[in-house]
Amino acid sequence: MLIGEVNHMDYKMLHEKFERRKQWLVFEKEEVVRRLLVRYKAHIIPKTDIMDLVNDDQLSYPHIFCCITIDDPAVLEKIFNAKERADSKWERDDNARRGMVYKHKDEAHRRYNQLIIDEQEGRRLDIVLESQDGIYVTGFLTRDTSQEVVSYIYAHMGGAKNTGRIPRSMWPSDVTEEEIKDGYRRYLRALETFGKL
Repeated sequence: MLIGEVNHMDYKMLHEKFERRKQWLVFEKEEVVRRLLVRYKAHIIPKTDIMDLVNDDQLSYPHIFCCITIDDPAVLEKIFNAKERADSKWERDDNARRGMVYKHKDEAHRRYNQLIIDEQEGRRLDIVLESQDGIYVTGFLTRDTSQEVVSYIYAHMGGAKNTGRIPRSMWPSDVTEEEIKDGYRRYLRALETFGKL
């Protein structure tokens, strides 16, 4: 049997498991937030703290309902893989080598500049959650990369999307059918990774 066939068979099995359990895999936005806060010892911050969000082209600013920060060093050590830690170290070394000093016009901008540096250098990870319907998480982004956190969010927001509770009209307009299929496969893998199936 070819590797592609094995993968297809694995996805078929995961899909069948999802179909049997899907009513338990749909989480409203408050539950997604609660689980993120508990799992990652995180805390909520005002979206205005992340000053550039208003210009973000991935999420609708008026629909951003929650921003979460993970900044516990022990948790950060666990959620970043080796490549992500290496990328953060490179940023720290590069900033130190260049003697980066950021100008700021007031205390709010100083805090924002520090937020950006801490994200780049791996001292914090910020999660931004969007809800276009006021019920489910319809979109998110993580500021700095953690495949573990992205996967965990997919596992908890994908149920609403993949059961049709979030209508296609709320999905990004430029998403292709192939991207939808890839997203579903990613969702199934995330469910399996976190023992949801």
